[in-house]
Amino acid sequence: MTAQELLDHISDEPNQLGLLIDTLNLLKNNNGFEQDLLTPGFIKEWLVADILDHDCHKTKHGADAYSKDGTEKYEYLSCKEGGSFQLDRIHNDNLHRITRNDSFFFAQFDKKNGLECKKIWKGETDMVLEEAVKKINSMSESSKHIGFSTKWVSDNCELVFEK
Repeated sequence: MTAQELLDHISDEPNQLGLLIDTLNLLKNNNGFEQDLLTPGFIKEWLVADILDHDCHKTKHGADAYSKDGTEKYEYLSCKEGGSFQLDRIHNDNLHRITRNDSFFFAQFDKKNGLECKKIWKGETDMVLEEAVKKINSMSESSKHIGFSTKWVSDNCELVFEK
């Protein structure tokens, strides 16, 4: 069934939005996820994990996803076309948020349809760490967010998915 067919099927329902959100929440719960459906970044992380055949995290703590055998940890950064991939609340005292991961995945979503993933690149943790440290050392004390441009990602990472 397509999304349009589902929408047509429920067209006579009085609260279509509530029904669809409740259905997505049930799917989330049936898949063992503990966090709130509207936790920032969760839906995109779930979408990326599904595309890459990874296991998405079940709570909001730790890595964003894991290999199917559970031996590798992954961090996902996402943005819309034309944006940059943001790593929030990062500084020299919590670089473990980078080093705990075996790889980084940078997912670029469609500018108009923010739920359509267009490209995903895979980056090596050492390279991401090196660039992050450069950015941290050059940013002001008040800023705790760093960005990776699409150019940096495309020049330094392997394209592993393109729609």
